Amino acid sequence: MLQMDFKTMITSHTVGSAAGNLPARVIRPAGLSGLPPLVVLHGISRNADELVALFRPAAERSGRIVIVPHFAQSAWPHFQRPCRAARPDQALLALLAHLAAIDPSLAGQVDLFGHSGGAQLAHRFAMLYPHKVARLHLAAAGWYCLPDSSMAYPYGLGVDAAPVSLTWARRHRQALPAFLRLPVRLYVGTADDQRDDALRQSPQLDRGQGPTRIARAETYVARFRAAALTSGATPDITLTRLPGVAHDVAQAIRQGNLAALVTQDPTPRLTHAI
Repeated sequence: MLQMDFKTMITSHTVGSAAGNLPARVIRPAGLSGLPPLVVLHGISRNADELVALFRPAAERSGRIVIVPHFAQSAWPHFQRPCRAARPDQALLALLAHLAAIDPSLAGQVDLFGHSGGAQLAHRFAMLYPHKVARLHLAAAGWYCLPDSSMAYPYGLGVDAAPVSLTWARRHRQALPAFLRLPVRLYVGTADDQRDDALRQSPQLDRGQGPTRIARAETYVARFRAAALTSGATPDITLTRLPGVAHDVAQAIRQGNLAALVTQDPTPRLTHAI
């Protein structure tokens, strides 16, 4: 399926892997800037089509190819993190390999963006495969895998009595030094402070990461910086607060200029960053 106009081509692809089939749409603007392709990961609303429409203007302005996978509910009831029940990381790897094979401009590293549940997958994918990622953008994740042992996996890289905890914590620790050298940009709305039904809640998580998405983003930035310094890396991580934005990716893009922040040339400094 192909849609064309004088500015943009949008192509549809479905790629099979041992983990399952993964469809995606690729936005290719007419004038390419040479910046790495950007992979955009949706949250639990699975609004891939909406994200194609929302990111298209920013793709055209920046000259950046944008790849939007769709983890459909029927095929991917769990997609926010690799686990025994689902391997969205393997499906994403297969998609990137397929696109690189048919288009050399899609080979090499990608920038990776995710909102909410997509941000959960994005940072875990980058922990497992940092060599695939040029820059990591995380918006309003509900919770994080902290890059230290302060909490047991999946909340951190510590282990508990469960064998699966040890296995997955080890996998996420293997490439940790390279992960901690990535440029990481976090975004959260200043109105994204509600403990809604989509926010994972537990006394342990609230104590270890904070009660809201804002607090958990702040915790992640602090822990990432500390872990990077401990490993001998210079941390390159910022938190951008989007004024008045709630837990709504469309509002973050239309009101908070999020798509433009994510697709812009990384050389200029971001505004509102700490």
